[in-house]
Amino acid sequence: MTRELRGRRALVTGGSAGIGFATANRLAAEGVDLALVARDEARLSAACAQIAGTHGVAVVPIVADLSSADAPGRAVEQTADALGGIDILVNNAGSSPFGTLEVISDSDWMSSIDLKLMGYVRCTRAVFGIMKEGGGGVIINVVGMAGRSASPAYVLGSLNAALLHFTKSTAELGGPHGIRVMAVNPGLTTTDRMEDAIEVWAEDAGMTNQDFRASYLAERVPLRRFTTPEDVAEAIAYLCSDAAGPVTGSAIELDGASAAGVF
Repeated sequence: MTRELRGRRALVTGGSAGIGFATANRLAAEGVDLALVARDEARLSAACAQIAGTHGVAVVPIVADLSSADAPGRAVEQTADALGGIDILVNNAGSSPFGTLEVISDSDWMSSIDLKLMGYVRCTRAVFGIMKEGGGGVIINVVGMAGRSASPAYVLGSLNAALLHFTKSTAELGGPHGIRVMAVNPGLTTTDRMEDAIEVWAEDAGMTNQDFRASYLAERVPLRRFTTPEDVAEAIAYLCSDAAGPVTGSAIELDGASAAGVF
């Protein structure tokens, strides 16, 4: 399905793998020119070459650690210079370790805040003026269901709640300037991070990975399927399109109805 995004320019952070790569690939299929940010230069170069070769769009690699205070601003500046502007920002870089209050250290807290929370904040701040000057834009924050559903096993999910608040407040600020800001909340998604989590959880439960996976789907996910990176990418492509013109300040849940509570 075409989203009529051809000619737009996007910056995707964490774009070399997982949800970020799937999103970049989906936007490129629409004719969007891209800049991808990641820390691993070899993997980033391979991702950019694959996307450019498949879809024939411009794909600019930017090697950066977005937990560094000045890196987001530099990445945004490089993107705007290379592509001639920025119409779309997908904040995706960063994950935080699983664990309870008793095991998550101050270092874990600070590194997660610097990358996942402040990385999103700084990229958004840096792109905001560019979008205002250009007459509008779209900012998508890849957050996660932990922003709505607290769990003692993932205390750092509280940063996701902060990002949902940030999404709403920034949407209200950007609305008069034609800047739409939204979040997507994936459930457990088929990435390397999910496999690492299942290995830990299965061991804790005294189960094989396969048995734990089947049990999790049967007991926790009414839809009986995990979210895929491509699922998330399709939702993001929709939100970036004019078809989602009235949508801002809200979040799409992609969790197979696994979260408790109402919307």
